Amino acid sequence: MRLKKIKLAGFKSFVDPTSIPFPGEMTAIVGPNGCGKSNVIDAVRWVLGESSAKNLRGDAMTDVIFNGSSARKPVGQCSVELVFDNSSGRIGGEYAKYNELSVKRLVTRDAQSHYFLNGAKCRRRDVTDLFLGTGLGPRSYAIIEQGMISRLIESKPQELRVFIEEAAGISKYKERRRETENRIRHTQDNLERLEDVRGELGQQLEKLQRQAAAARRYKALKATERQLKADLAAIRWLKHSEQIEKLQHQIQLQQSELEALVARQRGDEAGILGYQQQAEERKAQLDDIQQQLFTISTAITRIEQNQLHSQQRSNQIGRELHELADRRSLLKASLEEANQALQLSLNRLEDMEPRLELLDASYVQAQENRDQAEAEQREFHARTRVYEQKYNELKQQAQTCHSQIQSTMSMQLRTAQRIAELEQEQGELAHGELELQLEKLSQDSELAQLTRQQAEENFSASKARVAEQRTALSEALLKHDEQKERVQTIRSQLHALEQLQKSQSQPQSELEGIRPLWQSLTVAPGWELAVEQVLAGLNEPMLAEKTLLTDLVANWKNLPQGHRIMALEGYSDQKRAGSLAALLDDTLVPAGFNHIHALDSAEEALVRLPRLADHESVVVKSGLWMGRGWVMSGQADREQGALQRAAHIQGLQEQLTVEQALLDELADEVEMCRQTLHGLEQQEEQHQSALQRASNQAEQLQNQLSLVEFQLNQSRGRADKIAQDLDNQRGLLVQEEQQLEIFSEQLEMLEAEILEHETDQADVATEREQLEQKIAHARRTVEQQTAERHQLELSIQQHSNQRDLYRQQVSRNETQLEEYRSRETALEQEKLELAQPLEQQREQLEELLLQREGAEEQRVMAQEALSDLHKLIQEAQQDQQGIQHQIQQRQTAIDSIKLEMEGYRVRANTVLEQLQETGQSLKPILEQLTDDADEKSWQAELDKTLAAIGRLGAVNLAAVEEYDIQAERKAHLDTQHEDLVTALETLQSAIRKIDKETRSRFSDTFERVNEDLKQLFPKVFGGGSAYLALTDDDLLETGVTIMARPPGKKNSTIHLLSGGEKALTALSLVFAIFRLNPAPFCLLDEVDAPLDDANVGRFCALVSEMSRTVQFIYITHNKIAMEMASHLTGVTMAEPGVSRMVAVDVEEAMAFAEP
Repeated sequence: MRLKKIKLAGFKSFVDPTSIPFPGEMTAIVGPNGCGKSNVIDAVRWVLGESSAKNLRGDAMTDVIFNGSSARKPVGQCSVELVFDNSSGRIGGEYAKYNELSVKRLVTRDAQSHYFLNGAKCRRRDVTDLFLGTGLGPRSYAIIEQGMISRLIESKPQELRVFIEEAAGISKYKERRRETENRIRHTQDNLERLEDVRGELGQQLEKLQRQAAAARRYKALKATERQLKADLAAIRWLKHSEQIEKLQHQIQLQQSELEALVARQRGDEAGILGYQQQAEERKAQLDDIQQQLFTISTAITRIEQNQLHSQQRSNQIGRELHELADRRSLLKASLEEANQALQLSLNRLEDMEPRLELLDASYVQAQENRDQAEAEQREFHARTRVYEQKYNELKQQAQTCHSQIQSTMSMQLRTAQRIAELEQEQGELAHGELELQLEKLSQDSELAQLTRQQAEENFSASKARVAEQRTALSEALLKHDEQKERVQTIRSQLHALEQLQKSQSQPQSELEGIRPLWQSLTVAPGWELAVEQVLAGLNEPMLAEKTLLTDLVANWKNLPQGHRIMALEGYSDQKRAGSLAALLDDTLVPAGFNHIHALDSAEEALVRLPRLADHESVVVKSGLWMGRGWVMSGQADREQGALQRAAHIQGLQEQLTVEQALLDELADEVEMCRQTLHGLEQQEEQHQSALQRASNQAEQLQNQLSLVEFQLNQSRGRADKIAQDLDNQRGLLVQEEQQLEIFSEQLEMLEAEILEHETDQADVATEREQLEQKIAHARRTVEQQTAERHQLELSIQQHSNQRDLYRQQVSRNETQLEEYRSRETALEQEKLELAQPLEQQREQLEELLLQREGAEEQRVMAQEALSDLHKLIQEAQQDQQGIQHQIQQRQTAIDSIKLEMEGYRVRANTVLEQLQETGQSLKPILEQLTDDADEKSWQAELDKTLAAIGRLGAVNLAAVEEYDIQAERKAHLDTQHEDLVTALETLQSAIRKIDKETRSRFSDTFERVNEDLKQLFPKVFGGGSAYLALTDDDLLETGVTIMARPPGKKNSTIHLLSGGEKALTALSLVFAIFRLNPAPFCLLDEVDAPLDDANVGRFCALVSEMSRTVQFIYITHNKIAMEMASHLTGVTMAEPGVSRMVAVDVEEAMAFAEP
């Protein structure tokens, strides 16, 4: 694999599209300082993915775009393309099949950078991945730029390690290891989040399971509700169907009467139809008579019109004959005038023809005179053209010489100014200030690093405290939510019980103050069931507060039906010991409760029962109530559990008070945690801002330190460069003075010759003026003769046209005169023919008038007969209207019945639609209904079901489906958890495998590079020794150092070597790496600058030896290095600020030079 060529456009000083070929194995790029040679190295680094503008000798990435010059404007984008020969297939993967590989980078002014591989757009990473392990890259050992040799040998151990890794081909392993570590970190984060989600989901599933059970109970009740509604709808449909059948019978009776009326109507319509047929016949006769009258009238009108037309035509013919006679007289006079004008025109044409012949002869002579004058002028111009050409050449040479003098003087001025500027700049250079500034910035940078480290520790501590507080807040929120759910559950139960209690406490009487008895009783705990049993046995007794028995009897119609109403006389303040009254805490108790004994068990009751009086009874705590000869168990329907429910309500209210207080405490705790968290987050933000400020300050100081170091190096280098430039500029000033003397002598000679030519120019001007006057006179004569001849030709043409016009007029008049004679003959003949048929038309007219009178009498008789028939038809139609009125009355009655029947049908269809909405069919419901099914009983059952649904309270119907979904999600998350654990183990195994392979490759490469260095160093230096050493036992993290001792020296560190020795040592190391893993090509930028001729010779010999396996492209100013190259590529800057290429094949040049 080798580099074939580089294509540049708009990159730095290469503004024009430029192609730099590299046909040989050793190509030297040469040219003066500042012409753009190093831009070629920058272009290669840039297209291989360099992202640092500083490493490209700029401040921003857009600095690589041509920024304009004194003669050119800036461009909007730049591009660089590297074309490789991949016939050896070193680039593997999907590009192994390509013999040629193109890598291109393009950047625009808005800093948008684009990469292309073989013309296809790609990422920067694709380009870097393509060359991983090949030794190529923006900062690899294959590209050695100016100053990099010294930096390479003085680089830190970790920086030197990068070159060994690239040679070992493990840079791609490091990239994969970094990606794998990122994946492990992301996997661990995902695993932590997944465990949190699984914990929260488990708690949700417990809640959803309870809600799903309530939802299933609700759905069962709703199914019962739908079935009852369907049965109720079927019952209502049956009732509507019976009504529809009754109405259909009524419609049939009305329909029979309607059919009789319609039959009568149809009989009358037959009589009317007979009358109408007779009327039609009479109407036809009348139409025939009227048609006959119309025909006779039309014939009369036609004869009268013909007579009128004949008379009018005869008069018109007389007028036309008179007009034709007048026109014929006028036409004869016009014919005589036209003949006279024709003869006059012929005479004028005969006079003009001789004049035209004389003018033609004069015109030919004038043309000959003009042609002779123009020939003399052409001969004169030919003679003077040579003279003028010589004169212009002298003027041009003088102008050129003058321009050269001006240019030389300008160059002298610029050179003098440049010398003054360089001397001034040389005097202004001061290294001492930069060195002091560098020392101060180093101290400030160390202090800023310490401040940033302290800020990082503070930020980490704040972040940990925030995490702990967030955990505390999550726990407090969880407790608060659980407590809130408990309070909500108690509230729901309490609300349902209170609603049920309220529904059974509504007044059932129009009298005020009457309510159920149990509401006024306070029962000892545990005896609620016994009291409720007694109340049920008393048929739901009710209390009339402050009401006497006489008042209740007076208003007995307004009392609740079927209940025992207790008046004021029914109460007593006495409580018998052992009785049910003794278990009540009220002051007044029902007097009958003193006769009911209260015992704990049924066994005790059976023992007490024989001793009871007839009006006494006994009740046990379980609710069993018995007396002499009777026993009662169970509970009444309406008063079921009212007292127990009241006790339960009171207990729930007390529990709600306690739980609500606990909920408020937890809410306060949550708010306190939130406030604490907010304060810690603000503190974290403050520490983070402080860290950011410290980092920015440290980075700013580091940048300033780097800038001052760079300025100091630049200042020192600039001082050397200024001294060299001063010598060059002074020598140039002497050359320019010599050139100015030569150009001045040439200008004096040229000005003398020009003065001689200008003296002879007056005679030439006089002769030119005489010739121009002669030509002007000849041309005016020709133009005058041409105008006269043209005018005469126009006159002849005009008279010829008039002659032709008069001839046409004579012919047209003679033809029109003949037409007038023919028209007079035809009109006289037509006038004789019109006089013959007038008598015959008078006889026909009298006969037609008699026929019209007879037809008019027949029409009157037919009209009278038709009127009589119309009267008969009108009478019959009036009878029809009466029958039609009766039919409409019957039809209205039928429509009314149908409307009523439609109402029942609509109700029945509404019932069917309700059934369809529930998804049930009518037929199965009707089959399962019993004969005694009625709407009232079904409605009562439906009300009970609705009450049961209401007692369930708020139900989450989506809980069942949500529970299934969340359970499925839980299973999916469990599977994901297992997958993540497996993936984490796989990634950790991959890390171990990569580390093992990296250690092996690095160790092997290090040994081989070290061995090659030991061999190359004595070869380059002519003796001495050099070796590589590791800084740590860990092969994954260890740095690499280099030690070199030239012949005769025992230096303790590499930094004690001279610049040339460092350069040769670095080259030895680079070439040792190339021996192990040769990159496709090697770029060297003036690496031979610090070497003397002897060392340059050794360097060239080594490069020539390695060029058999590696392509070398190097920039040099050394003649020995230039002689080594097989191809020379020159970079020039003839136009300021614009680089251009000049290529030379050295072998071809030498072959051409040989005799």
